[in-house]
Amino acid sequence: MANQFVVAHIIPTGVKADIGGYVGDATPATNMIASIADKVISHPNVVNGVALNLAKRNVLYVEGYTLDKFFKGEVELKEVERNRIGVVLDAGMKRESYDLAVNTINAMRTVAGVEIVGIFETKANVDARAVKTRSGSFVGEITNEEVLIKACDRAVRKGADAIALSLSIKINMDDLKQYFLGKGANPYGGTEAIISHLVTSRFGVPAAHAPLLTKYEIYKEMHSGRVDPRAAAEAIGPAYLGCVLQGLERAPRPVSRDGDIKIKDVDVVVLPYTCMGGVPALAAQKWGIPIIAVKENATLMKVTPENLKLKNVIVAQNYWEVGGILAAMKDGVDPAELRRPINKIRVNYG
Repeated sequence: MANQFVVAHIIPTGVKADIGGYVGDATPATNMIASIADKVISHPNVVNGVALNLAKRNVLYVEGYTLDKFFKGEVELKEVERNRIGVVLDAGMKRESYDLAVNTINAMRTVAGVEIVGIFETKANVDARAVKTRSGSFVGEITNEEVLIKACDRAVRKGADAIALSLSIKINMDDLKQYFLGKGANPYGGTEAIISHLVTSRFGVPAAHAPLLTKYEIYKEMHSGRVDPRAAAEAIGPAYLGCVLQGLERAPRPVSRDGDIKIKDVDVVVLPYTCMGGVPALAAQKWGIPIIAVKENATLMKVTPENLKLKNVIVAQNYWEVGGILAAMKDGVDPAELRRPINKIRVNYG
């Protein structure tokens, strides 16, 4: 990626991020970054917007497991013009949920031109559920993972380059209500991450998950009254598969070598200020990649650059400042030279 400015924009899921903690609400920030960078590496929950994925074309849609392996230097990213997508649906769904999923798939085929190799239903209910932690964030559990693996295997053998997953996830409806009011984390997020991690690690193809809602959940979402603006996309339509199919269509594939983008090509990583404990932040320190920590993007986490004594971190108050910092870095200007007063240069005597 010679002479290319590559930025990774990471927002962990299920931690109630003020920006990116809802479906698609980090898309404007990501697209702002994409207007400055040549390539932006991000992940599904940052730009998934229910029926829509409005990320710019130079935003690379990379599932979390592959993202971690990329930051560790274990895989490279191979860009593609098009992926053939297999869709795996949960056998535990009701008829109305199945119909909504199929209609969404057909809409993406006829309107967006997405290529679908087939729909692959699991032999039994996968039995996925959300688990709330003491901090208020969400993780997940899967009981019957083998039926999911077998369905994905059928999709890959049919020729799928990427896998879209839509499973029924059991959640507490009170948690969903708090989420819509802007008072809680996304209850689906942690379970979705486990599901996509499992599939990508097993088959080595891009994968992303969209919740498959029950009739009651569909009703509750569509009749929630006026919700937090960040949750509005979900309140006007529950066709989650749409954004996933659009994202996976051009998702880069993980390869062991000869990829288009390697970890050494990443110029800067943008993260919430309190989310420095994950692989991207720690790997950035290992590889000497600058981190921009965004203070205004508050989360339930409390892992700051100061807590971990991280070096090479630039603190930005908000995404407005992120834009200015990135523009300076792309132009070869030290962002510190844009501030006043200017720090004095220390003289070192021999």
